[in-house]
Amino acid sequence: MGTRTAFAPLRHCLVAVALCCGVLPVPWAGDANLEAQVKAAYIYRFAEYIEWPADAFASSTAPLTIGVVEADPVAAELNQLRLTRQIKGRAVAVRTLRAGEAASGVQVLYIGALDGARLRRALDSAQAPGMLAITDGEGTLAAGSAISFVQIDNRIRFDVSVAHAERSGLKISARLLAVAHKIEGDRP
Repeated sequence: MGTRTAFAPLRHCLVAVALCCGVLPVPWAGDANLEAQVKAAYIYRFAEYIEWPADAFASSTAPLTIGVVEADPVAAELNQLRLTRQIKGRAVAVRTLRAGEAASGVQVLYIGALDGARLRRALDSAQAPGMLAITDGEGTLAAGSAISFVQIDNRIRFDVSVAHAERSGLKISARLLAVAHKIEGDRP
């Protein structure tokens, strides 16, 4: 095992801790690997602050499943994180999906940067109850996602649509809303 592989869990942990403390220095433009690490850590943190309906999981021991569409580097980082971390006491499973592929059994659906029709097709599969849709790019909340990554001053931030989350039967913690860049809809 190489040095890079041996320290991967530590690197992921440090990124997650930095995110929690709000001290992540992320002028990430141009560093796709760092961008994927940061987004994967954010996705994990988002899931910690979401309340799912009881029927979102097949059983009390079922894993939390994250589906990833058109974002292989983020999927790879999520797969590394899942080896050492749980979300709300649940193991984590990661599935790579194509745009428009059925996302049944997925609680979190992350959709990478897609254009108009492809984004709408991918989001159509995210309209199931109990599914948190996370997208990339300004304006994607209007297409139906609950959380959208945006770039502000060369930093990764996120916008939230409370209405889209509620439509899926999800409750977003006020703690997550407090650190969002922009919030659409009423705060809980």
